[in-house]
Amino acid sequence: MKKIILLIVILFSELNTHAQEKGIQFQPLSYEQALQKSKEVKKPVFLFGYASWCHFCEAMKDSVLPLEAVGEFYNKNFVCIKLDLEKEGKQLNQKLRSRNFPTLVFFNSDGEMLHRLSGKKDAQDFIQLGKDALDSTKQLRTYIYKYRDGKLSAAQTWEYFKMVDRAGMDNQPLISNYLTLISEDKLITGTSWRIMYDLFRDIEQPCMKTIMDHREAFATKYTADSIDNKIIGLYSNALMMKVQMVDTNGYNSIVNKLKASKLDLADKIVAFSELNRCKLKGQWDEYGKLATPFVDKYALDDYRRLNDVAFNFSEHINDRELLNSAEGWSLKAVAMMDTYRNNYTLGCLYYRMEKFAEARKALNHAIELGVKNGTDPKLALLLMGKIPQGK
Repeated sequence: MKKIILLIVILFSELNTHAQEKGIQFQPLSYEQALQKSKEVKKPVFLFGYASWCHFCEAMKDSVLPLEAVGEFYNKNFVCIKLDLEKEGKQLNQKLRSRNFPTLVFFNSDGEMLHRLSGKKDAQDFIQLGKDALDSTKQLRTYIYKYRDGKLSAAQTWEYFKMVDRAGMDNQPLISNYLTLISEDKLITGTSWRIMYDLFRDIEQPCMKTIMDHREAFATKYTADSIDNKIIGLYSNALMMKVQMVDTNGYNSIVNKLKASKLDLADKIVAFSELNRCKLKGQWDEYGKLATPFVDKYALDDYRRLNDVAFNFSEHINDRELLNSAEGWSLKAVAMMDTYRNNYTLGCLYYRMEKFAEARKALNHAIELGVKNGTDPKLALLLMGKIPQGK
């Protein structure tokens, strides 16, 4: 028996060694040594930057880096190294300022960053990343230079800001500088609106004042609801970051500034943030108490908020009277916007309330809408399967 176990251990060890030989051959070099090697072999450096706690890094180490196709491409084209950016690579990370792991960076032999991306990638995307790093038209470095020289169109600028974000770098100062310095007529164009609406998220940046100063112009061109939702979202996200960081003083500071301001949305933002704070902390009894006055005062004409609160009730609230209220909110959301998401929430509520015939009807409609509009109806199908037969 011991011999069999030993043979199995040896077999797995050999298989693992064989897999590693086929995959990326990371060289036991420091960053500085890798740059020197790069000059000698005339290949760029590829850095797999990881952290010991990063499960996405481990997933790539196990399932992507050992693959033969991956190894064949990266070993041929790069000097490959891997560093823990919180340990032996800590000094390098003072330059990279990596916020997300794994951090995948390509350097030329002078240590200049050519391209960069962060986060888990499958084999196909990982190989494409390497190809992009070798293509000067797709390198992040090229976009950086063109942006600095004012050679990017508005659409290319939008793409550049997204690339910076996907690289795990802070794009907020860049976006703020752009929105602050462009002319007023360019500020309210469609591309600038997308940059502001989709990518900007830091209320401490100078362009927050620019956005507020042009609120009326944005409202005229893109509807008051859209700009108001953006402002609410910006402050709410800032407040929730303070909650996640357990920074009570920071949270209260933002709330007090809002209350002291003349912003007409201040009370709504604070009320919404209090609701979300309960959600983040799992304080569902308090959430239930705050939800009804919030909805009655601020959300009766907002199907997104109605659906969000109703869905949270379907998952966490047991009080029958509150669930009845949530049913009304969900029906109202469906009446305003007949979407998969809204109907799925309605189905969840009916299921929770054991109104199984109504749940089946709502979920069937949600599935139809999902299939029609290209939304994965998996969750609705799973819940449908839980409804007792004959009910």
